[in-house]
Amino acid sequence: MSEKKIRYSVPSKERARNLKQYAKMTDEEFDEAWSSKIVGFGATVLFNSRIDAKLDEFAIDYDVTDLKINDKLTLRALAQSFITLEDLEAFSFELRKDGIAETDLLKLEKLNNMMSIIRKDISLMQNDLKITRKIRKGEDEETVISFIDKLKNSAKEFYEKRMFYVWCDKCSMLLFTGWFLYPDDSRNKVQLVCNRKLDDGKLCNNKVQVTSKYLLDNRGVNKKDIPEFFK
Repeated sequence: MSEKKIRYSVPSKERARNLKQYAKMTDEEFDEAWSSKIVGFGATVLFNSRIDAKLDEFAIDYDVTDLKINDKLTLRALAQSFITLEDLEAFSFELRKDGIAETDLLKLEKLNNMMSIIRKDISLMQNDLKITRKIRKGEDEETVISFIDKLKNSAKEFYEKRMFYVWCDKCSMLLFTGWFLYPDDSRNKVQLVCNRKLDDGKLCNNKVQVTSKYLLDNRGVNKKDIPEFFK
C-alpha cells in the first residue's frame, strides 16, 4: 500500500500508573493488570501487522491507490476476513492432523460453518470492490474488444476517406475502388469497361474514363446519384 502505515508504540507503564482506574490498586494488582494489558496490546499490534501485510499483497495484484474511504474500509475488512479464514483453517488442520476424534466432530462442524460464512463474505466484498479475477478478466476482455472495434472503425473511416469510387454512369455498377498517390494531378486517370450482365442477357459494355483530379474535386466519386452507403 502506498499510504503510510500506522505505528504502534508501547504505552508507558509509569504514566498508566497515575491513571484513575489504577490509582487505588496495589503494586501487585497493577502489575497483574498491566501484564494483561501488554499481552492484549501485543496481540493487537500483531493482528494489525498481519492486516498491513495482507493489504500489501492486494496492492501487488490490484490497483488500490485510488479507493474512496468506504472502499478502503471494505478492503481492510476483506483483509481481516482472509486472516480469520487462514487462522480457522490452521486450527481445523490441527484438529485433524492426528485423526478425527469423536469429541472433535462438533468443533469441526462449527469450524466448517464459520469458514463457509467467511468465504461468502469474502466473495461479496470482492464483488463490491470489483477485484475478483473473473471480473478483472472480463473488464480486460471488454477493453480489448472495444479497442479492436475502435481500430476497425478507424480503419474503415480512413479507407473511405482515402479511397475513390467509380461507377458505371449507365447502369450504376461499382467498377473501381482505389487511391492515388498524387490525386490532384489531372494526368492521372482510369479507363474502365462495364461487363455487367443486364436483364436482357447482354453486357453493358459502357466505357468510363475519369481523372483522379475530377474524383478529388467531387468527394471521391464520379456520380452524384450513388448508393446511400457511400454518401
